[in-house]
Amino acid sequence: MQRGERVRGPAPVDYVEGVGGFLLDVLGMWAFEMRNVFGQVVQVTACIVEGCTSEFLMGLDFLKKHRASMDFDANEVRYFEKELLVVIPFRKEGSGDGETRVAPVRLARQVKLTRCAVTPVSIAVVAPEGEQGIFVPTRNCGAVMLATTVTRVSGGKALIPAINLRGERTRLPNKKELGVWIPFETDMELLELNNALEPGKVDEWIEALGDTEVPLENESEVRVGSNDDDTRR
Repeated sequence: MQRGERVRGPAPVDYVEGVGGFLLDVLGMWAFEMRNVFGQVVQVTACIVEGCTSEFLMGLDFLKKHRASMDFDANEVRYFEKELLVVIPFRKEGSGDGETRVAPVRLARQVKLTRCAVTPVSIAVVAPEGEQGIFVPTRNCGAVMLATTVTRVSGGKALIPAINLRGERTRLPNKKELGVWIPFETDMELLELNNALEPGKVDEWIEALGDTEVPLENESEVRVGSNDDDTRR
């Protein structure tokens, strides 16, 4: 967000009601130009409230001017600017309902995926800085495969791996909804990977079980996803 410029003229209100019913003076109006996590420019004229130098107060006039809709389930303000969808994520605090905060996740920017490769992609997450959570894919992206991933929020974004299964390059459009974000709660325990399923360790485990040369009685009926003899071993 840029520093902004003070708007000449009176503010629409003289004060606002804060927590506990205390009245806070409105110091004036300022015009800001900022970019959301998708890189889109958002212009806002807002009230500056005394004692809240890091936040500003937006009114319904912003929603009316842009014909914007406020989705409290998805935590997003959405409107169209020059026929392009503008999405402003927001975060609700102090709900106190005890329910897990599940937020939708969108692709932060358009990505070109290399053929038959894994590419880290940036997603927009409505979560506090440094929060750790689980990304769960909910949309079918065709030849692009997304996996449930444990990741951390930095600057309103997080990184997840995307696997392009096609033999050619493909693209994921920005602002495409990919899944949901589930934050870790204090009573959750995150287990670290021990690489026990690496091919070498799996072979050692199978060798320790006993005879690995004699085929099973119904080995021809066992489906392992491959007909290669070495794979079926």
